[in-house]
Amino acid sequence: MKIDTQKLIHLRNTKAWSQQHLADVSGLSLRTIQRIEKTQSASQDSVKAIAAAFDVTPDRLLIDESVQVMPQLSQSEDHSLPHPHPHPHPKSSGRDGFFASQQNLMWLIIAIITTLCVTVYWSQSVNANDSAKKVVEAGALVDIDETTLQDGLEWLELVDTQQYEKSWDESSPIFRTSVTQAKWVEAMLLVRKPFGEADSRKLEAAQAPASLPGLPDGEYLILTFTTKFSASSLSSTETLSLVKEDGHYRAIGYFIR
Repeated sequence: MKIDTQKLIHLRNTKAWSQQHLADVSGLSLRTIQRIEKTQSASQDSVKAIAAAFDVTPDRLLIDESVQVMPQLSQSEDHSLPHPHPHPHPKSSGRDGFFASQQNLMWLIIAIITTLCVTVYWSQSVNANDSAKKVVEAGALVDIDETTLQDGLEWLELVDTQQYEKSWDESSPIFRTSVTQAKWVEAMLLVRKPFGEADSRKLEAAQAPASLPGLPDGEYLILTFTTKFSASSLSSTETLSLVKEDGHYRAIGYFIR
């Protein structure tokens, strides 16, 4: 079967998944995922496994000869964005039902306003899990000091307390040139506020690349948190990307799913 690899890579980037992570979730080998993305060819079982990982139907991954590759999102009612939870609960509460109906739009907005180069880097990087103060860089572990971690947590706290204008003000110029303050506030009111208060937040993984595609060399961090929000019974994943400027780390990208 012929897979549309641009659709596949788009789905991975939207979820901030590496090839290895997709392999783990789908139950396929890393080599199989790499081969599929390179050759556009996959068995029926592989297509079904990948589709299940993204919670889409198999036909969504196949090449559609009747349309051009990946029409612009604004021209399509179906944005081909995955449901954030691989196992949705059919008997959700009213609040959880709201999340289910809003998630695709959430992914669209956050994907637009988050720096693309960060997404590309993250999707091609190897995910790693370690203790709450470790960063993985090309397989090597380095320590994160309290000040560094606090820079990220303080920015997230601005978002938690609905200080969306200030969170924009406190972000990096890279971020502020990607989205206006008004659009950022609008996006946060729509896609972050419904999650409610952050009851707990745990650092699960981090990476410290020295450079990102399209950006100058610098001190970057990509942090992943598991967060429990008051308005949902399910844990969510937050990915915060930062760059060091004037002695402090400032936000350049934010995902929530």
